[in-house]
Amino acid sequence: MSMGFDSIVFAIIGFSASFIFCVSNLKRWQKQQITEEKLSHISKALENAEERVLRFQERHDRILSQVCSFYLANKELVEALEGARAAMNEAMEFAANLRRMQTNIIINYPDEVDAIMLYRSNEDSGRRPASQGPT
Repeated sequence: MSMGFDSIVFAIIGFSASFIFCVSNLKRWQKQQITEEKLSHISKALENAEERVLRFQERHDRILSQVCSFYLANKELVEALEGARAAMNEAMEFAANLRRMQTNIIINYPDEVDAIMLYRSNEDSGRRPASQGPT
Protein backbone atom coordinates (compact mmCIF):
# COMPACT_ATOMS: atom_id res chain seq x y z
CA MET A 1 0.00 0.00 0.00
CA SER A 2 2.86 2.39 0.69
CA MET A 3 4.24 1.82 -2.85
CA GLY A 4 1.05 3.22 -4.34
CA PHE A 5 1.24 6.21 -2.04
CA ASP A 6 4.90 6.82 -2.93
CA SER A 7 4.06 6.76 -6.62
CA ILE A 8 1.33 9.35 -6.11
CA VAL A 9 3.67 11.59 -4.09
CA PHE A 10 6.41 11.35 -6.72
CA ALA A 11 3.89 12.05 -9.48
CA ILE A 12 2.65 15.16 -7.66
CA ILE A 13 6.24 16.34 -7.09
CA GLY A 14 7.05 15.75 -10.77
CA PHE A 15 3.97 17.63 -11.98
CA SER A 16 4.71 20.50 -9.58
CA ALA A 17 8.30 20.80 -10.81
CA SER A 18 7.25 20.74 -14.46
CA PHE A 19 4.59 23.36 -13.71
CA ILE A 20 7.21 25.64 -12.13
CA PHE A 21 9.40 25.36 -15.25
CA CYS A 22 6.35 25.96 -17.44
CA VAL A 23 5.42 29.16 -15.56
CA SER A 24 8.86 30.72 -16.12
CA ASN A 25 8.68 29.88 -19.84
CA LEU A 26 5.17 31.32 -20.05
CA LYS A 27 6.33 34.54 -18.37
CA ARG A 28 9.25 34.82 -20.78
CA TRP A 29 6.94 34.17 -23.74
CA GLN A 30 4.44 36.77 -22.52
CA LYS A 31 7.21 39.35 -22.02
CA GLN A 32 8.49 38.59 -25.53
CA GLN A 33 4.98 39.00 -27.00
CA ILE A 34 4.53 42.36 -25.27
CA THR A 35 7.92 43.56 -26.50
CA GLU A 36 7.13 42.43 -30.03
CA GLU A 37 3.77 44.22 -29.91
CA LYS A 38 5.37 47.44 -28.64
CA LEU A 39 8.01 47.34 -31.36
CA SER A 40 5.34 46.67 -33.98
CA HIS A 41 3.27 49.67 -32.87
CA ILE A 42 6.32 51.92 -32.74
CA SER A 43 7.48 50.74 -36.18
CA LYS A 44 4.06 51.49 -37.70
CA ALA A 45 3.92 54.90 -36.03
CA LEU A 46 7.48 55.61 -37.14
CA GLU A 47 6.67 54.66 -40.72
CA ASN A 48 3.67 57.01 -40.69
CA ALA A 49 5.71 59.78 -39.10
CA GLU A 50 8.47 59.44 -41.69
CA GLU A 51 5.91 59.56 -44.52
CA ARG A 52 4.46 62.69 -42.92
CA VAL A 53 7.92 64.26 -42.79
CA LEU A 54 8.41 63.53 -46.49
CA ARG A 55 5.04 65.12 -47.36
CA PHE A 56 5.92 68.22 -45.35
CA GLN A 57 9.34 68.43 -46.98
CA GLU A 58 7.79 68.14 -50.45
CA ARG A 59 5.26 70.84 -49.57
CA HIS A 60 8.02 73.04 -48.20
CA ASP A 61 10.10 72.53 -51.35
CA ARG A 62 7.12 73.45 -53.57
CA ILE A 63 6.49 76.64 -51.63
CA LEU A 64 10.18 77.53 -51.67
CA SER A 65 10.28 76.84 -55.40
CA GLN A 66 7.34 79.20 -55.91
CA VAL A 67 9.08 81.90 -53.92
CA CYS A 68 12.29 81.51 -55.88
CA SER A 69 10.62 81.31 -59.28
CA PHE A 70 8.45 84.37 -58.85
CA TYR A 71 10.86 86.42 -56.71
CA LEU A 72 7.93 87.56 -54.62
CA ALA A 73 8.05 88.80 -51.10
CA ASN A 74 4.34 88.15 -50.66
CA LYS A 75 3.42 88.12 -46.98
CA GLU A 76 0.98 85.18 -47.32
CA LEU A 77 3.57 83.09 -49.11
CA VAL A 78 6.16 83.85 -46.44
CA GLU A 79 3.66 82.88 -43.71
CA ALA A 80 2.84 79.65 -45.55
CA LEU A 81 6.55 78.90 -45.80
CA GLU A 82 7.04 79.50 -42.08
CA GLY A 83 4.04 77.30 -41.27
CA ALA A 84 5.34 74.52 -43.51
CA ARG A 85 8.76 74.72 -41.86
CA ALA A 86 7.20 74.54 -38.37
CA ALA A 87 5.05 71.53 -39.34
CA MET A 88 8.06 69.80 -40.88
CA ASN A 89 10.16 70.40 -37.76
CA GLU A 90 7.35 69.04 -35.57
CA ALA A 91 7.03 65.91 -37.73
CA MET A 92 10.79 65.37 -37.67
CA GLU A 93 10.86 65.73 -33.87
CA PHE A 94 8.02 63.21 -33.56
CA ALA A 95 9.87 60.71 -35.76
CA ALA A 96 13.07 61.25 -33.75
CA ASN A 97 11.19 60.62 -30.48
CA LEU A 98 9.79 57.38 -31.90
CA ARG A 99 13.32 56.31 -32.92
CA ARG A 100 14.55 57.02 -29.37
CA MET A 101 11.64 55.01 -27.94
CA GLN A 102 12.40 52.11 -30.26
CA THR A 103 16.08 52.24 -29.25
CA ASN A 104 15.15 52.28 -25.54
CA ILE A 105 12.98 49.19 -25.96
CA ILE A 106 15.78 47.40 -27.78
CA ILE A 107 18.26 48.41 -25.06
CA ASN A 108 15.93 47.47 -22.16
CA TYR A 109 14.80 44.13 -23.60
CA PRO A 110 17.74 42.86 -25.66
CA ASP A 111 16.97 39.14 -25.14
CA GLU A 112 13.38 39.49 -26.31
CA VAL A 113 14.41 41.57 -29.33
CA ASP A 114 17.07 38.98 -30.26
CA ALA A 115 14.49 36.21 -30.03
CA ILE A 116 12.02 38.20 -32.13
CA MET A 117 14.63 38.94 -34.79
CA LEU A 118 15.72 35.28 -34.85
CA TYR A 119 12.13 34.13 -35.23
CA ARG A 120 11.45 36.64 -38.02
CA SER A 121 14.63 35.72 -39.90
CA ASN A 122 13.74 32.03 -39.65
CA GLU A 123 10.17 32.82 -40.68
CA ASP A 124 11.39 34.79 -43.71
CA SER A 125 13.62 31.91 -44.79
CA GLY A 126 10.79 29.40 -44.34
CA ARG A 127 12.42 27.65 -41.36
CA ARG A 128 11.03 27.29 -37.87
CA PRO A 129 13.12 27.81 -34.73
CA ALA A 130 14.30 24.54 -33.19
CA SER A 131 12.33 25.20 -29.99
CA GLN A 132 9.06 25.40 -31.88
CA GLY A 133 9.28 22.08 -33.71
CA PRO A 134 7.10 20.98 -36.62
CA THR A 135 3.51 22.13 -36.88
